[in-house]
Amino acid sequence: MGCATGIVKYFVFLANLLFALIGLALIIIGILFKLNITEATRVIPDNFKFAPILSIVIGTIIFITAFLGCCGAVKESPCMLTTYAIILLTIFIIQVAIGVYAFLQIKNGAQLRQSIYKDVDKTFRDPSPGAVETRDATQRWLQCCGVNGPDEYSTKPSSCCAHEPCPSVNNNVFYDGCADKLYSFVVNKSQLIAGVAIGVAAAEIIGAIFGLCLSSSIRNHYRRHMYA
Repeated sequence: MGCATGIVKYFVFLANLLFALIGLALIIIGILFKLNITEATRVIPDNFKFAPILSIVIGTIIFITAFLGCCGAVKESPCMLTTYAIILLTIFIIQVAIGVYAFLQIKNGAQLRQSIYKDVDKTFRDPSPGAVETRDATQRWLQCCGVNGPDEYSTKPSSCCAHEPCPSVNNNVFYDGCADKLYSFVVNKSQLIAGVAIGVAAAEIIGAIFGLCLSSSIRNHYRRHMYA
């Protein structure tokens, strides 16, 4: 194979090594979320509660696909490289569909805000230990107090302040409501996630193109040697 083909081969290998690490990271994040902070999903809208499972599924697919791409590049297998490229393109199409769905959910701000308010209000009014733990974790995490503000409490919980005792001198109560803070967090982070997703999608398209080019180059190389 020529020098250009060799460069493409190593590029495909290194790119898929990076994809494998990204897939592994998504799997670990999804598993840790499900195992350690399941209670936090109480205040997350139903439309977004599938995120940890989706992270595990997508991470697994990316990892397996990346492994297939690495093996195809090392073994110079046109079949494996073509399969790898087709899977990458399929993942890209699925990501676009999920992205459009998420964009429509975020764009409908009134419905999203209402859904968040409903879930936060339901959790904060629940006296069970799990709900109270979720409430305190949410208030410390977002630095907020109550669904709409600290006036909802006759006695402020310690999670409404940066540290105990709450309130005290130089330890004021958080004045923002948790429903608005969580809504702002979801909207802001969705923009960041969208940017990362666009970058990953672009890398997938480039990886698929290079995979097909390498597969074609290997086939042509075999043909030339076969008929030489």
